[in-house]
Amino acid sequence: MTDQRPQLPDDLLASRRKAAVRTALWIGLVAVVIYVGFILSGVIGR
Repeated sequence: MTDQRPQLPDDLLASRRKAAVRTALWIGLVAVVIYVGFILSGVIGR
């Protein structure tokens, strides 16, 4: 079975990869902020 997806130009592929990395970094940053917020709420809530 061969891959039937059309091949994307290198510049389009690179821009999509860059956008995916940027999105992953933002999601990771939000997760860290939420994690730190929970830790701080536990420390401050004592």
